[in-house]
Amino acid sequence: MDDETGMRLHQLMRAHHNACAAALVRQGLRDIGSPRLLWELSRYPDDPAQAPTQKELADRLRSAPPTIAASLKVLERQGYVKRRVDQADTRRNRISITRKGRDAIQSGMAAFQQVDDYMYHGFSPQEREMMSGLLQRMLENLYQIGGNRRAEPPKDLLGPPLPLSGTPEEF
Repeated sequence: MDDETGMRLHQLMRAHHNACAAALVRQGLRDIGSPRLLWELSRYPDDPAQAPTQKELADRLRSAPPTIAASLKVLERQGYVKRRVDQADTRRNRISITRKGRDAIQSGMAAFQQVDDYMYHGFSPQEREMMSGLLQRMLENLYQIGGNRRAEPPKDLLGPPLPLSGTPEEF
């Protein structure tokens, strides 16, 4: 991959993020700072005993626990989530999405779908599937070298940095 491709990927991620934020604003959801976290919580049943803990959320989202804690505090203050003491272990809290949170996620998902539909305008179903597979492979590759922000990259996996110009045979 050349420098231009990497820059284009960065621009794509930034543009997608900005388009999603604008779509949320159009849906009246300006205050949701952590839609990914809220979406993850929406995947759990309404049963408080099955709700995840903060650590479980951090692991599933591949985020640092303090990041999840800060996001949950804001979402709780806004009424999108609530914490309940775990009946089996009172030292832990279980996190549940509220009705307001479920309504917001439904509106938010519609906004995200509109952004994705626009982003993939003119792509065939096969191209969309191929793109999804390629992006998933890149994501998994980055996770192996610390791309999930929680793991140290394995020193033996990376080796010395590749040169920025020329071919590998030249070096």
